[in-house]
Amino acid sequence: MQQIADHMARSRSGLSEAFPAIDRDIRAVKWRLWHGRVDRAITDLEQLLERVKASQGGNEFSMARLQSLGLQLLSYIRSHLGAIVNYGKRYQAGLHVATTLAESAVNSLVGKRMVKTQQMRWSLRGARMLMRVRTADLNGELPNRLRAPFLQPESKVPPLFKPKPPLLRAA
Repeated sequence: MQQIADHMARSRSGLSEAFPAIDRDIRAVKWRLWHGRVDRAITDLEQLLERVKASQGGNEFSMARLQSLGLQLLSYIRSHLGAIVNYGKRYQAGLHVATTLAESAVNSLVGKRMVKTQQMRWSLRGARMLMRVRTADLNGELPNRLRAPFLQPESKVPPLFKPKPPLLRAA
């Protein structure tokens, strides 16, 4: 969205004053998301999308694309409210903000294994499972996750189909 707005502000600045304002408002929404002010970002993004829709004169591709991306972002933010990280607070606390450790792990571990020229390839599911373990290790959560009890079978499953521990089956 930011790149489209930047392009529109540069190429059409003489035609309308709305484009620099759209560019500024996108930057404000981005700042609010970065600093954990999600509710205000949603409100600002909704207002921005209404202005984009109102200023969409003809069938201009850039405005339509900006509208589409804005709606996708709004949908993402609403469905992931609890998972949006306050990076400003993390930065002030001296915690990692960048994802370079995770990207490095992906490149070194999975990248080599997923190449088609390898004799043995991982499945996509196996690669995802490895990344979950690697991420938990980098976050320091792996020991606690390994100590957590495994999920028990659902109670609605008939007893005939419930898995039994190996020693009971052997007895």
